[in-house]
Amino acid sequence: MQHVIRYEGGYERNFGTLRSHGSEYEGDDGDRHVAKPWPKGADGVCFSFMEQPGKRFVAVRVQYGDENVVLRHPVRLDPERHLGGKRFSALPVTIDDGPAGALFGDILQSNREQEQELRAIRARVRKAIDHG
Repeated sequence: MQHVIRYEGGYERNFGTLRSHGSEYEGDDGDRHVAKPWPKGADGVCFSFMEQPGKRFVAVRVQYGDENVVLRHPVRLDPERHLGGKRFSALPVTIDDGPAGALFGDILQSNREQEQELRAIRARVRKAIDHG
């Protein structure tokens, strides 16, 4: 299964207005931008991230199929643990099952009040893997 994470703007400008099923964000230039499209081969979980000051990055959204959860508590990203050592980019970054699973687990741990929605996504992913 191919998972992916993409950039959705600066945290300070955009997190407060982040909504499910939206892909626009305000850039540093003050203009509206559309997030890069998900790669065609991405059949796994799609994560979104934002940049905080000091080149810190946080996961802010989890998507799978038609399910889309904006996180109440963003999770700080560790490139080694959550991206398999890949670098952050303005273009979507594909990630393997191991790093995606670690990120999903950290998201669940930090967002207990959204556990039901997040576990439903995880169950759908596991079902797809078992029947794939």
